[in-house]
Amino acid sequence: MDVTDNLKECFEQIGTYCNSGDYEKAREELDKIEPHCKTPADKARLHYSRGYLNYATVSQLMALLEYRRGLREDSSDSLKLKKDCKYAEKMIKKEYDELARVAENIANMINLRFHEIPEGNKTEVDEQTFQLFLGFHQSIRPPRIDNSILGFPQKDIFLGFKDYYAKLTGEKQETAKRFLQEVHHITDCESFLTWIHSNPNMQINDYLRDAMAYIKDKPEFDVDTLDEDEKLCFLAKVEFVKSFADYLPEAGVIAWDLSARMGLARVAFACDLINEDDYCSIMNALTRELKGGLSSFVEFARSFVFGSALFFFKVKSMNINKATDFMFSIFGYLDMSNLRNIKWINQ
Repeated sequence: MDVTDNLKECFEQIGTYCNSGDYEKAREELDKIEPHCKTPADKARLHYSRGYLNYATVSQLMALLEYRRGLREDSSDSLKLKKDCKYAEKMIKKEYDELARVAENIANMINLRFHEIPEGNKTEVDEQTFQLFLGFHQSIRPPRIDNSILGFPQKDIFLGFKDYYAKLTGEKQETAKRFLQEVHHITDCESFLTWIHSNPNMQINDYLRDAMAYIKDKPEFDVDTLDEDEKLCFLAKVEFVKSFADYLPEAGVIAWDLSARMGLARVAFACDLINEDDYCSIMNALTRELKGGLSSFVEFARSFVFGSALFFFKVKSMNINKATDFMFSIFGYLDMSNLRNIKWINQ
């Protein structure tokens, strides 16, 4: 089919793919025809189709973004995109309401669960065991969650909480090494340190900061200087963070970031990519930073769980529903750990 002469049929076929649940094919075809959309009407139809695809995959914020782009291309609104925008905004509000409800329940449950055992009756552990629990991020394997999104290899390389110096051997070590190299470009200690300090998905607390400043009426920049798309995305993040901002410790979502780094340091050591001295030094430094910002496992749990929500919101293109589900799953796995049964070690 000549795409240039048959754009209408192409769009209809893409709609069929969406309606039949073949979303990857729909994305592929939209990418193919994009260079051939030259007129305002065709560009508007392209954005409408992308919006519809996002609607079909329950990504209402991205749908709204595309509908608004379509409106900018065709101000006559021949596709009735204003109506779609209103519907998307209605659905987005429901998703934020559900996020807030789940966040409140989780915050209350964390408070309840972590106070079931009086502090004096909790188990004392040594510093190394404590660090393994702080590196919880790399010890969970939630079902129905894409390991590559989480920063895990597809094959399980579970190290557990018991052996601080555990090593991977044989096929498991080779699998982990390939994963570290292919996904994170980690091949040695130097590349590991570069990665944990420069990878934006390891800096979720930084991603949180400007939203919190805006919520506290101390914005770090003038939002009106952003273009229309940037403004929508930033204000969407603000609304997302508002849902759990009141439950965050002063240090924000630092637990999610530092736990991820500690977990990956453990994997790098288990693969002999960093030596024992570097491993211990890295783990000790991250522990000092974490304990400097958090004073209890209640604070750690809140920082960790709500950090997971913001992480998924960021890497999954602002999908509120999926971020809410992910946060709930992470809380479930956190709740099954022994974190609530051991004493917090102060500085």
